Amino acid sequence: MKDNTYHKFSEKYNLKYSKKSFYRWTKPSKLVTDSIKFLPPKSKVLDLGCWEWRNSFFLAEKWFDVTAVDLSEVWINKLKDFANQNNLNIKTQVSDMWKFLDECEEFDVIFCMNSLQFVGKKNIFSMIDKVKSKTKNWWFNIIASLIIESEAQKQSILSKGKYYFDEWELKNIYKDWEIRFYEEKLSDWETHGLPKHRHYNVSLIAKNK
Repeated sequence: MKDNTYHKFSEKYNLKYSKKSFYRWTKPSKLVTDSIKFLPPKSKVLDLGCWEWRNSFFLAEKWFDVTAVDLSEVWINKLKDFANQNNLNIKTQVSDMWKFLDECEEFDVIFCMNSLQFVGKKNIFSMIDKVKSKTKNWWFNIIASLIIESEAQKQSILSKGKYYFDEWELKNIYKDWEIRFYEEKLSDWETHGLPKHRHYNVSLIAKNK
């Protein structure tokens, strides 16, 4: 692993959710639900940094061959419990993204749904290169992440070992792929334990050509 950002993240959320039997989000991301129109049934998909597993759960319900990876053992165990209760077959692994990608085979589709912002500036571009390299030719990367809104925010985010993209940066990173969908916009208002706020989001569906 390149740094300890993931481990700090894992410790924080293992503690936060270890005594809870539910998650704040139950519906899949709109980007994920919209993306399946591009994907043949039973595609081999990776939910990399699956967080609260809502997207893994949705994809398995739609008969995709799902592998869900996260550093948090608590989240992975709850994913397995819910999958078993609903007779869904989801492969799971507790691992940081670096280690998993170093060892895994290629996938048809790799989802990075709000996981890349936890990769620091030093490693973000090599991480995306690794994600690309583990995607089969003519298949897809589907990414949701965050965009910097000000120089002050940028310095704060970098100091925490995270990375938010600049405007149009992610699109430029994938200029060698066929971009099927790209959008940058403000999110709806949300709280999730914080004062009411909005994020500047980026969404991408790109095909390895």
